[in-house]
Amino acid sequence: MKTETTYPTLIVYPRRGFAVLWAATSAIVMSVAFGGLLASLLGSGWASPMVLVYLALVALSLFGLRRGWQGMAGSMRPLVELNNEELIDYRTDRRIAWASMVELAQRRVEGRWVIDIDHLDEDEPERLETYALPLSGYHMTGRRLGAEIRKRFDEVDQGEDLADPELENPATLP
Repeated sequence: MKTETTYPTLIVYPRRGFAVLWAATSAIVMSVAFGGLLASLLGSGWASPMVLVYLALVALSLFGLRRGWQGMAGSMRPLVELNNEELIDYRTDRRIAWASMVELAQRRVEGRWVIDIDHLDEDEPERLETYALPLSGYHMTGRRLGAEIRKRFDEVDQGEDLADPELENPATLP
């Protein structure tokens, strides 16, 4: 009899690279702007046009810092979770049990990879539903996420086949 494999829970977050880039660049620009502003003001250059340039750079860097921090805070919320029982998409609050999945198909729509999950409806088990889960825009590659979904689906799919006594190998039975 086949033992059940347990996988660690995989939680997928949005990309945060651009948010970190905004925050880091803005911090650098802000330090340059404050240094230039201090040098202009301490050097008695109050009426210099460079004071206005440095003030504009400070304002621009504050905007960039705000945008970067908002992006990083937004990327801390999980989008997709793969656990041993189900796949959860937090954006739509959709839960699909691994046992109810019938078929997986991966396709490209408008330049983005999408995995189509055909699954049985919980309320009406006779009805087949399709859910398209995008595989891009996450902190991990779409290839890795697709492979994890297929690996877990294959495990459940094989587990059902091996439960049939006619398909078991008699040499491996106790």
